[in-house]
Amino acid sequence: MNKTSIATLVVTILGGIGVIASYIWVFSKNKGNYVTHEYWYGLDESVVKLLIFFQVLAAIGFLMAILTWIIAPPVGGVLDPWYALPTTLLFFFITAIIWPFATHFEIEWLVVLSLIGTAICTIVLLAGSVEENNPRWWVVLGLMLLSIVTVLSDAIIWNANYIRNVILKK
Repeated sequence: MNKTSIATLVVTILGGIGVIASYIWVFSKNKGNYVTHEYWYGLDESVVKLLIFFQVLAAIGFLMAILTWIIAPPVGGVLDPWYALPTTLLFFFITAIIWPFATHFEIEWLVVLSLIGTAICTIVLLAGSVEENNPRWWVVLGLMLLSIVTVLSDAIIWNANYIRNVILKK
């Protein structure tokens, strides 16, 4: 394993544990099941179920892409310098960890910005996947699935609902 692979693996393991722990901590403090949880802020249940379906696909897609890049890091493009992929993932995980705490503690500007930050990191990952000298279709697909959630579902749909039903109602 080269230093990109090692750094990517370490960041992914620690970041993944951080994201899972932060979500467990925050969601265990609030009542309700995931589909009807208060953090959907009145979003229609049928839309929530659709978003959850894509969350599952996004998790699978993320694992497809990252496991591939741990085995054979990207060559060429924005993610080519050895530090680019682990640094992008570090910011991805940090912003993902911030969201549940910012939501729980009602730090509204940070709630919105954390999802935008995660979306930007996902966009960089997706761009890097097609900029590789030999793009791998399954990496591109995996990151497209992740983008559906982090860019479209979270940064746009969830944020729009949050801004309308929480921030603007104050």
